[in-house]
Amino acid sequence: MGRGLGSSGAAVVGGVMLASAVGGLGLTKERMLDFCLAVERHPDNVAASLFGGFVGSYLNDIDLEAMNGKGVPHSEEQSTPAGGVDTSSKPHLPPHSTSQHMNLPWSPSIKAVVIIPDYEVPTAKARSILPELYPRTDVTFNMQRLALLTHALGQSPPNPTIIYEAMQDRLHQPYRHDLIPGLAQLCPLAPENTPGLLGVCLSGAGPTMLALATENFEEIALKVGDVLKGERDGRCEWMVLEVAEGGANLKYGGALSWLANISSWLNRALRSKL
Repeated sequence: MGRGLGSSGAAVVGGVMLASAVGGLGLTKERMLDFCLAVERHPDNVAASLFGGFVGSYLNDIDLEAMNGKGVPHSEEQSTPAGGVDTSSKPHLPPHSTSQHMNLPWSPSIKAVVIIPDYEVPTAKARSILPELYPRTDVTFNMQRLALLTHALGQSPPNPTIIYEAMQDRLHQPYRHDLIPGLAQLCPLAPENTPGLLGVCLSGAGPTMLALATENFEEIALKVGDVLKGERDGRCEWMVLEVAEGGANLKYGGALSWLANISSWLNRALRSKL
């Protein structure tokens, strides 16, 4: 939690899927995404958690006020409690089709090496230090590379030169150097001096570092970890992850099966009395 690995989005997806199952709502994943966005407000993490794979997404141009509901908290905010107001008689229903998403090709030879420091960086704090306005040249720099990166990550074999350069950033990492000690010192790590490495970047808002690689995973993780630990006393753990296809799914068993059965029985009982 609080490491830039998408835990808040995954928690929201888990809560919506559990509510659909226990409440007997039968929501499709597309409709679940609408409910997730009522809390998360951006589809990046929740769409990937729901649908799996390498996912591109964006929020449709909608009235955000229509997504607000009493008692519905916003992710990463300390919301004021509803104060005991019963929202169950008229629950908030978000608009339909609040976002778009698409699964993109991902080269099976590319693995994600995550290097996780032993401290947290709250997303709200990491966002607060970003500027309100950006130079046009910096926005153009990122947009050009993003267009190429999404295609390059699906090629086999992957091209280290293109991917490394396409992972360079001017919109958020330079402003977060003070929050993540060692981030600036990672620049010298490149495919030319680190075999198997494709690129290194912040994972989410940090402090976890994400290295894309095709081999030598332990060497890459230890190199990144040494830089991070050298700038701040502490330790790092690391993992090698693969893209999870298929996305989130429910496995019924134990308490979940019991709750779903009770909910189904209550729904049938209520309908029979109406």
